[in-house]
Amino acid sequence: MEKTALAMETALGNMAPPMAEAGDEGDAKRLLELRSKLDDGRLTIAFCGHFSAGKSTLVNRICGTELLPSSPIPTSANVVRILNGEAKATIRKLVGGQETTLDVPIQDVNEYCKDGETVLSVSLSYPIPRLGGHTVLLDTPGIDSTDDAHRMATESALHLADVVFYVMDYNHVQSEINFTFAKQLKEWGKPLYLIVNQIDKHRESELTFEAYRQSVDEAFGNWHLEPSGIVYLSLREPNHPHSEWTSLLALFESLAELRGPLNVCSVDASVRHVVRLHGKAMEEASEAERERLLAQAGGEAEAERVRAEIAELESRLRGIEDEAGGLRTRLRLDVQSLLDNANIMPAATRDLAQSFLESRKPGFKTGLLFAGAKTAAEQERRLQAFYHDFHALVQAGIEWHLLDLFRRAADGIGWRGEGLEAELASFVNGLWDADLLITRVNAGASFGSAYTMTYAREIADAVKGLYRKRALAWIDALGDRAAAAGEASAAPLRAPLAELGSQAG
Repeated sequence: MEKTALAMETALGNMAPPMAEAGDEGDAKRLLELRSKLDDGRLTIAFCGHFSAGKSTLVNRICGTELLPSSPIPTSANVVRILNGEAKATIRKLVGGQETTLDVPIQDVNEYCKDGETVLSVSLSYPIPRLGGHTVLLDTPGIDSTDDAHRMATESALHLADVVFYVMDYNHVQSEINFTFAKQLKEWGKPLYLIVNQIDKHRESELTFEAYRQSVDEAFGNWHLEPSGIVYLSLREPNHPHSEWTSLLALFESLAELRGPLNVCSVDASVRHVVRLHGKAMEEASEAERERLLAQAGGEAEAERVRAEIAELESRLRGIEDEAGGLRTRLRLDVQSLLDNANIMPAATRDLAQSFLESRKPGFKTGLLFAGAKTAAEQERRLQAFYHDFHALVQAGIEWHLLDLFRRAADGIGWRGEGLEAELASFVNGLWDADLLITRVNAGASFGSAYTMTYAREIADAVKGLYRKRALAWIDALGDRAAAAGEASAAPLRAPLAELGSQAG
């Protein structure tokens, strides 16, 4: 995981400068923020929700003190960063056009932020053992704010967040704005936990709490939303029987333990989002130039004609290229099917094989006078009878069909004439002879009907194997010729395609 984070830091450092050079300094800055986040290694949890949902009260309860005031701290960013440490507020603001950082007492933060437009960021530090040195909280503006700056501030917080906690009022869980916001977070790729607050408003006499929970699950399911978890709370009545405060604290601890993987996944999701934004920004920036060039080239109708011609030429080229590769595949399948189905060892031929095998038994003799010469002559006669019958079957069942297959394939790519016939003649010449039948005999076998079946199968497989090997080599040679012929056909198409490509560009 550490190596992955280091690799991502390097990549982010390399990606930011080209973005800035392209004029997109905002997205370049976001990438550098993500690199700093990886280097820091702390878990960042963002809290979002409506103004009235109790978000700030929840953050204060987690921190163990009234850290956030009841009204939002007025800043241009409007996102407050909270971490464990010495009690102070760190304010980054513009003074006379220069960026300045001030450390002030927490209770005076609102006083220093009266001119919210000049305040760039606010960080609140306080002894919060629950956060330790591993977790940072982000308090964001209410999502129902109509202020564009508030919306941008929330997006900024989500950009850096590893996990998002979305706080909702018990009575307004199923409002459309909640579903819409949750859907945006799903597209962003950040883990989302829903917090249903103010469950002390629930009336068991009107609806069981279990039925209420089920209705919440179904409502988000209908929007195809599956949050990482839903926590039910009552900050007003901490001892409420359905409040899951303890579960929330346990969740915090488990998330802190997973901060390394969460950091990497979160940064990856944010980088993808930034790249999408960058692409959109570049597209918008180049739109005017595109329109100018389009008009210069003859308008949209001409552009469409060029695109159609390019598509047609590319389709023809693909067809030519696919033909050579497809030829090899088709021929290999056809050869395999032909050999699998060729019956070159029928019963009558097996009988000749058995007669031949009997002549090879130890002690086989023919005649009394000149027994040796007669025996040899009889062995040769039986061999030739078996060989000629088997060879005729191989020619009819394999050779003829293979030659016809190759002749038709060659004709399809324009290869005809004496040269082809000479190649086909060499295809079958010298492939096997009667010696194959002799060398395959197992002298130590128990000669009989069972061995004859085994021997016949082995002979048939051996011969088919020889034809398969030579056929595959011939298919490759034929494929090379097809590729060369295809390239010759493709060459006249490449020049107009290149010209059209330049015109389209």
